[in-house]
Amino acid sequence: MAKGLTKRQREVFDFVCSTMREEARPPTVREIADHFGFRSPKAATDHLDALERKGYVRRRNRKARNIEVRAELSPQGIPLVGRIAAGSPILAVENLEGSLSTTDLYEVDEKTFALQVEGESMTGAGIMPGDFVIVDGGADVREGAVAAVRIGDEATVKRVFFEKNRVRLKPENPDYDEIIVDKGSEEFALYGPVTGVMRKL
Repeated sequence: MAKGLTKRQREVFDFVCSTMREEARPPTVREIADHFGFRSPKAATDHLDALERKGYVRRRNRKARNIEVRAELSPQGIPLVGRIAAGSPILAVENLEGSLSTTDLYEVDEKTFALQVEGESMTGAGIMPGDFVIVDGGADVREGAVAAVRIGDEATVKRVFFEKNRVRLKPENPDYDEIIVDKGSEEFALYGPVTGVMRKL
């Protein structure tokens, strides 16, 4: 149960969490107002303001569904039970420290996206077929960085090197050749640097 909240604030917070759990998205201010029978959306906004001040949620923009629950309180996170040890087994119930979500690992905004990898050209960088790479579409690609790029109509992941009038795309697998593209080519575009890799074992 949330601490430091009034009864109504706790109810609003629980409703936000249950909506995220059931619908995989937060409720709108109007939906909160309708659920609790508030006479106007302002009452719902006031409760959300209080939850934000107390660190339970945050709102990043003016979109209708802009509520984010603090990572360790999120109903969509994975329980975090500490660091792995070579000693006795640990129980999640006894060692629960919070929860882990992608927002703990990556800075996520409206320009962040994921791509699923096909092929083995980047295995030397630990990027395997079927992996999901997280791409920061709002960041510049630095020299030598692993990045998502577009060549023609296809997206690919390569290590990027900038030369005078061209870009060199280097795979991390000796069985694959480098790709050279002209900097001004309409057939080429930089999507953004890869900030992480997700894999289901």
